[in-house]
Parts: sequence; structure tokens; C-alpha cells
Amino acid sequence: MKGILFTEFLEFADCEFGAQTTARLVATGGRAAADRYLPAGQYDHAELLELAEQLAAIGGVTRADLLRRFGRALFAHFVALYPVFLAGAESALAFLADVDTYVHGELLKLYPDAQFPEFECRRLDTRRLEMTYRSERRLADLAQGLIEGCIAHFGEEVAVRREDLGSGDGTVVRFELVAGAGQVEE
Repeated sequence: MKGILFTEFLEFADCEFGAQTTARLVATGGRAAADRYLPAGQYDHAELLELAEQLAAIGGVTRADLLRRFGRALFAHFVALYPVFLAGAESALAFLADVDTYVHGELLKLYPDAQFPEFECRRLDTRRLEMTYRSERRLADLAQGLIEGCIAHFGEEVAVRREDLGSGDGTVVRFELVAGAGQVEE
């Protein structure tokens, strides 16, 4: 997993919980997390899950909620880093429908060693999009946060319904997005 996700996570921790809390996070090998990760580095995804677990415990929230909040913040950062990806998108659903083919494809040109989750996207009709997330990294909560961040970026009212299709471990999750349908469902 690219180091930029780790450095962004630590920045998110600073903003949400304060630098003193972030300083308490311990990386693999007992080092302070702030001293371990570099944006261009490559790290095991399990380390991000462990950092999220630590921060969730300190912050008194669930890891799932924390990862969703991080995903929302991360989407805003990606918008600032890669505005060209959103240039032609007319809506959140239009952008998300192409995330696996267009966005991940373009990012692979920049980061050829990056490994992205798979998103199988299917337009059900003009107001509904089905996205099936597949990844052994078990980061469906982060993916949900990114989806929610995208919806917030476009300022749209889109309900998100989530269904775990795997063994409950977040490796295969289907998201159904319905435009104009109100609040997010769990």
C-alpha cells in the first residue's frame, strides 16, 4: 500500500484528534508512526488497519466509523491533488461509475506499483448505481468513506445502502447508491 495513505491518515489524525493523540500511535516495530511512513514508501495494509484500531480506541469510536471519516477526508485531499479526474464528471454517480476504469487506470500510470481494490460498477438506471468492492485488504469502510466524500464534493443527495457479500470481514461489499433519495443507510 502506498505511503501517501499512511501520511494522509496521520494528518487526518492530527486534524481530528490533535497532534498529541497522533504522537501516541505506534507503528510496526514499536516506532512512533509519525517517524515510520513516507509518502513514496510501500507498506503492508495491515499496518493501516492497526493504526486505525489504535486511533479508534484512543478516540472512543469504532474502527469502521474512523475509516469512513478518514475516507471522506481523503476524497477531499484527492480532489485537491488530482482535480483533472473530476473535470468532466457531471455528478457523483457519473464519477463513481468510472472509478475503477478511468481513475484507477490513470493512477496506475503515475504509480505503476500501486494495487487498487476492484470496483465492479453497474448503472441500474439513471438514478441508481451499484458498486461491488472486492479487496483482500478489508478496507470497505474506507471505500464507503471515499464514496461519501465524493457525494459531499458534488453536493448531492444520494443514499448509500451497504450489503456485505462475504463473510462479514469487508472483503466483498456491495454499495447501492440512489440519487435524490435522502440520508445514508447503514
